[in-house]
Amino acid sequence: MTFQPLQDIVALGLGASLWRYAQAAWSKPIMHSPFEVEKPKNKHDQLPHLVAVQSESFFDPRSLHSAIRTDVLSAFDATKQASILSGKLYVPAWGANTVRTEFAFLSGIEGVTLGVHQFNPYRALAAGWHISSVSSYLKKIGYRTICIHPYPASFYQRNVVYPRLGFDEFIDISAFSDDDQFGPYTADEAVGKKVIDIVKQSETPVFVFAITMENHGPLHLEVVEAADIARVYDSQPPTGFDDMTIYLRHLKNADQMINYLKQELLLCNRLAGLCWYGDHVPIMPTVYERCGYPAGEVDFLCWANRPIEDNKKIANSSLSAHELSAKWLNMMGLM
Repeated sequence: MTFQPLQDIVALGLGASLWRYAQAAWSKPIMHSPFEVEKPKNKHDQLPHLVAVQSESFFDPRSLHSAIRTDVLSAFDATKQASILSGKLYVPAWGANTVRTEFAFLSGIEGVTLGVHQFNPYRALAAGWHISSVSSYLKKIGYRTICIHPYPASFYQRNVVYPRLGFDEFIDISAFSDDDQFGPYTADEAVGKKVIDIVKQSETPVFVFAITMENHGPLHLEVVEAADIARVYDSQPPTGFDDMTIYLRHLKNADQMINYLKQELLLCNRLAGLCWYGDHVPIMPTVYERCGYPAGEVDFLCWANRPIEDNKKIANSSLSAHELSAKWLNMMGLM
């Protein structure tokens, strides 16, 4: 079995493939995380605060059509210019399956090495598979570790999985109200404020991992407003661009979240690092039929609120999702 569905179905047929996948799903993967270290870096009082944001469907769409305003990602552009590490991120998901990118970032394990578990690694974790992760590593060296995801905690069994990944606390949709919504989901603004509230109240070093929801599809369920056109386009967009207009409306809010986090972390009296990346490109079939389908890479940056010694700027870097967290910690002097 290759656990590449198209290849396996052609080789074995649908029924046999499903049978073999089901058999393999009961096995526990034998994998090792780069965070599986016996002697982590020594604890000290000057550990930086760390904020990682997996932004829903975040990527830079401006190359798809010239009508898209360049300033829809003005804060991202400015923060990227000031970042030590930035570029394109290869993610193990396209249009959906957030947990694949999420797991890759947290575990440092490449999805394809998991066999059948690459499709939903949280199933194996919920069933008892234990691995080290970026959060468990940081916890060992003195961090309080918190995850924020404004959706029910039981979805993908995250309420079971996150303690096993080393999170001290999981903040889900119950911590947000209807007033916190923008569109069908919790606004990026509300998630950003929750992140900063935690950082401000933390007297000890804290790692906050936030998974946003605002730009989650289906995009066609929302209605384009006249004001949106002027806010996200320089000229009239083509027919069939409604999904893109809705997407850009939310993308501007993600961009504002970046700016908010950056400005608040600049006021922090402790060194603080921000890692921002997308989980996958959005689903916009009508748009892509007109403009061409994106390859699937998303955008990322790693920024700090003050200069870090011995770090040279690495712009336009290409990484895979499972490489990002260790690179970030190395940049912050923690690995």
